[in-house]
Amino acid sequence: MKYKNTSIDRLLHRDVSLKRLVQQVDTLNQILDVVRSALPPEVAQICLGVAWAGSELLIAVPFSAAGTRIRQAAPDVLRALDAAGWHATAIRPKVQVALQHGNPIQTKNLHIPDAAKTAIDELSQQVDDPALKQALASLLKHHTKKT
Repeated sequence: MKYKNTSIDRLLHRDVSLKRLVQQVDTLNQILDVVRSALPPEVAQICLGVAWAGSELLIAVPFSAAGTRIRQAAPDVLRALDAAGWHATAIRPKVQVALQHGNPIQTKNLHIPDAAKTAIDELSQQVDDPALKQALASLLKHHTKKT
């Protein structure tokens, strides 16, 4: 990351540890670009990050299926890393479920109108089958709690 003539640039030049951290992030981003270039596009776009664990390269992905595809493509990734000057002995995908960006499943918000509740109540009083009578009563009780 290059910041020119900004307060961030001045801060980075004054703080040695922060400057070192930014350099490490830049290096990992370069490695991530190499990894993505060696993977199929649908897998490459969901690779979220990389990290070193000794000489193994860890690749963060949100789904186990992506991890499987990365394991299958590991020889290609290792060759691409070697060609770019990075030596890794193994590729290890790390599934990070917390990083999934799926749409949360919304619960249905069903509402029974008051006229329908009255009709169900009248029906439950006329039904002879005890199981059906209990089911209708339970339905009414459930929907009266919500209102």
